[in-house]
Amino acid sequence: MSDKIIFDKETALDLLGRDEDLLQILIDSFLAENKFETAVLKKLVSDGKLGEAASYVHATKGAARQLCMGKLKDSGQVLEDVLRGKTTGDIPALIETMVANYAEAVAFLKGTL
Repeated sequence: MSDKIIFDKETALDLLGRDEDLLQILIDSFLAENKFETAVLKKLVSDGKLGEAASYVHATKGAARQLCMGKLKDSGQVLEDVLRGKTTGDIPALIETMVANYAEAVAFLKGTL
């Protein structure tokens, strides 16, 4: 899956045995239940709760991986790795990238992009 892809429907369907109903259930669940909020993430980081911030990012990244949303998955992985201390990076810039990719993915799934 390329990191340039917002949503790779064909690969997602392949992973789900071509079950379009199941894919729609997962998309609906992502849109309704996965509330990724910038303010929550930034507060965790500013409070020094990097482990909790990494877990917060991990949940959205995992859903993105399951739905084959490459850009969101990749930006989430980079941010999570920095938050967990596996690598270094500019956390505020990485947050902004993930937030933008999340907004793009949601808009795409809702059909507004």
